[in-house]
Amino acid sequence: MKKYILTLPLLFVSIISMAQAVSTPLKPGRTPEGVVYFLPKTVFQLNLLVEKKTYKPGEFCKYAEKFLRLSGIAQEEEVTHSIVSYGLTPVGVRDTSKCYTVMLKGKSATAEVKLSDDGVLQAVNAEPAKVKVKEPFKPAPRKAPVDSKQYLSAEVLSAGSVAKMAELTVQQILEIQNHRQMLISGEAEDVPTDKDQLQLMIDQLDKEREALMSMFLGTTTRDTVEQVITICPEKEVKREVVFRLNKKIGLVDKDDLSGIPYYMNIEDEHHTTLQKYDIPENKKDGGFFVNVPGRIKFTLLREDHQLASFNLYAAQFGFVELRSGSLFKRYVTHMTLNPVTGSVETIHADMPTK
Repeated sequence: MKKYILTLPLLFVSIISMAQAVSTPLKPGRTPEGVVYFLPKTVFQLNLLVEKKTYKPGEFCKYAEKFLRLSGIAQEEEVTHSIVSYGLTPVGVRDTSKCYTVMLKGKSATAEVKLSDDGVLQAVNAEPAKVKVKEPFKPAPRKAPVDSKQYLSAEVLSAGSVAKMAELTVQQILEIQNHRQMLISGEAEDVPTDKDQLQLMIDQLDKEREALMSMFLGTTTRDTVEQVITICPEKEVKREVVFRLNKKIGLVDKDDLSGIPYYMNIEDEHHTTLQKYDIPENKKDGGFFVNVPGRIKFTLLREDHQLASFNLYAAQFGFVELRSGSLFKRYVTHMTLNPVTGSVETIHADMPTK
């Protein structure tokens, strides 16, 4: 953590102030004069699932049209990337522009003030709210590649040319299809009486046919990874490039013109959960500053097509208010803050019983 030098006049002012902003960040924590703390700002993690698709042509791909009447089969290896999912996760980080000090006296003199590791106020006389952690993406296990040649008949393997092998493989595929149909209709000589055994035989024939067809159609493998882009909005934006996607190599920097641009709009909806109001001077003594976040709309676009839209609250689009010091000084008061926005989640005081 960086250390800051505070001039003596400013230090004197911050000590005698019971609850006011500190213009130069101090080291957060309890001091003999009070407690120094920060409030958070809200950043957004744009979670992208990027799929890498790799196509490899089959050994008989150039004979697909001749023997199977399939046109347009690619004969060169090809790698493409696409985005298959979008998500937005809000996260709270320390806002160095919101550093405050509060002197504790009266009932608050022994208050338990809990700060995060980087000095953000989490709770007073209470347990901090639990931070919701997004589960990282776990790709599905990849299937083991199938060796198509293991299903080729001896006749195919002994053929004298690739063209002849392709022709005989098509005949083998047709024989598999015919056998499958006869099993289903009950006309095959080897139809088992057990239904489960029959299904196993059909599944095996399907597997063989798919493997042999891949020698003409090629194979495609898919690998999906999660990539995270952190966004820290401070104001409204319109069609700002947030990242680019190059279909051949994946995500690239937003300044890399080889990629297709993806844009974001951030709209301030000018809505908060509370209205801003003035606090009388006699109630500022010993109070805690908290955030009142504002609601924004985040939109992700490609060209003019809207891909995703999110409505969220962000600390920096609202304002800061002071929770009256009289409450903390007169009673043991329990308060927890939202770790993402710095707003009050719960607050109550232990009132004396009569």
